[in-house]
Amino acid sequence: MRPLQHGLSAQSLLRATAALLASLASCVAPADGVVDHSSVQAHNQRPFIGRDTFTTADSFFELEAGIESDPGEEAEVPILIKFGAGPRTELYGGTSPYRKVDKNELEPDGTGWGDTIFGVRHRFRDADMYTPAMAFQLETKLPTARESKGLGTGEMDFLGTFIAGQNYGGTDVAGSYRLGILGEPDGDGMDHEHTLAVQGRRPLNHQVAGFAEASFIYQPEIDREELAAMAGLSFIIDDFTLFNLAVRMGISHDAPDVQLLVDLTRTLGLLDFEGPGRTGN
Repeated sequence: MRPLQHGLSAQSLLRATAALLASLASCVAPADGVVDHSSVQAHNQRPFIGRDTFTTADSFFELEAGIESDPGEEAEVPILIKFGAGPRTELYGGTSPYRKVDKNELEPDGTGWGDTIFGVRHRFRDADMYTPAMAFQLETKLPTARESKGLGTGEMDFLGTFIAGQNYGGTDVAGSYRLGILGEPDGDGMDHEHTLAVQGRRPLNHQVAGFAEASFIYQPEIDREELAAMAGLSFIIDDFTLFNLAVRMGISHDAPDVQLLVDLTRTLGLLDFEGPGRTGN
């Protein structure tokens, strides 16, 4: 994959992303009548750092695309493709065809392709009134971003996540713990990363839901402690499309000060949309 050129401006990036989101929104005709949360099949995992126990419906594809911006320091256009490989199993892959880093004069910076991820999430228990749903996720990061431009570490990473989720009074709550085994950029060893996240989602009316997350990322080898809080809104466009807006605020010194997050989630059926709807936690 050839990196994009430095000459790609932020305005060009926004125009290209807007065109992509508009084309995705035209893939399926809007649903008839009033749309509410009980009929929507699309389910976004972004822009959360943690994950929940929902998986893409069996034999369906789902796409998530958007923009992440830490004004003045970083920006990227992440894309994630998910596939329902079974009633409780999801395969996914994603990358960032555009990533820009411009932090300070002491670190490398540049513009180009981001890293690539592949993973699987499996829900091994559905929720009931006494016990939460439970799932695990395994993920590999391939170092497709150029280390010399500050776009990535240049190392392969492996991550495993345990997830639990339950509905409390109409609010979907999920907690996750992720252990990362990270390639060491300056040696032959491996670093460790621990990520804790708690998220909640609640419908505000028929077509809007609010969501929030608290997350903590800790890398002991480099003494990195990244504590952040995120809040946003999810808008139903039709039965198969969600549009999400969010802001993440850094609380600790190592966390980004402010991140602006925009995402479109689109469910794409290969045959038809008359099959089973979204699988729940």
